[in-house]
Amino acid sequence: MTNNQPQFDSSPKFYVGFCHLCGTGPLGLRVCGDCAAVVIVCDECDAAWTGAEIEQPPTTTGVTTLPCPHCNSDLFEPPAHWADAEEMQACEWLKQATQQNRLVVRNSKDSYNSQSD
Repeated sequence: MTNNQPQFDSSPKFYVGFCHLCGTGPLGLRVCGDCAAVVIVCDECDAAWTGAEIEQPPTTTGVTTLPCPHCNSDLFEPPAHWADAEEMQACEWLKQATQQNRLVVRNSKDSYNSQSD
């Protein structure tokens, strides 16, 4: 028996908050496998944003696929993956948003597992 819902590789390594749509999902940084764009993706409901404006409606939401808002490649499928520290540092919109205190990047190992405490 197979699950029709595609699964991301593990959980996000870094996140920038929690989803205002579903109320529970950490907002991870996902890298497109084709165009290498960094996209904010909710790890629970799969809503996606192209930049720091996470209070706005998402650019797209996943059902059976999650198209990259930049090139339409599937963000569920490898080689798409959760961003690592080097990829985050190379992302200009993310640098600007953190410098302007619009987003705070947190390491998921240190933080969101204790969010419910």
